[in-house]
Amino acid sequence: MSELTRRIASLSDVQGIWGLLRQVSAEVPFKMDDELEQESILSELMACCTSGLSPVLVDNEKGIVGALLARRDDFDWGFLHGEAIHVAYAAVAPGAREEKVLPALLGELQGRKVPLLASVKSGEQLGFAVALGELGFTHEVKAESGWGDLYQWSPPPSVHN
Repeated sequence: MSELTRRIASLSDVQGIWGLLRQVSAEVPFKMDDELEQESILSELMACCTSGLSPVLVDNEKGIVGALLARRDDFDWGFLHGEAIHVAYAAVAPGAREEKVLPALLGELQGRKVPLLASVKSGEQLGFAVALGELGFTHEVKAESGWGDLYQWSPPPSVHN
């Protein structure tokens, strides 16, 4: 595998991340043939690419091989004026699965030393829940609707502002 570069996504990455999400849609999972679901994910993608909080990994050919769609958590930001970040989606290209992409991307967010929330969709097959557990995230909520699970990580008290 080529050397990977980690950086924060911008609006110019929408097409590349959308291509990656489409490539791994069954593993994320979401239904590519459902127009409403596509609209929902595209809206989230746009919000996350402009948040300044969504890390991506790029290969030598400038292709996006891993991405976390992250932005300020709506509840925490809106009601508590907090700094928590919510990861709504994770995607990793099939050719980069052995490269520890998810820990590298999550490490970028943990380095911000703010509380993190991560949604793991029911049926997810990328190993996102496992990566979260290995990095100290705790399982907080299982949605009754079957939509997915919520995981949380908090920085040690000595480093949180």
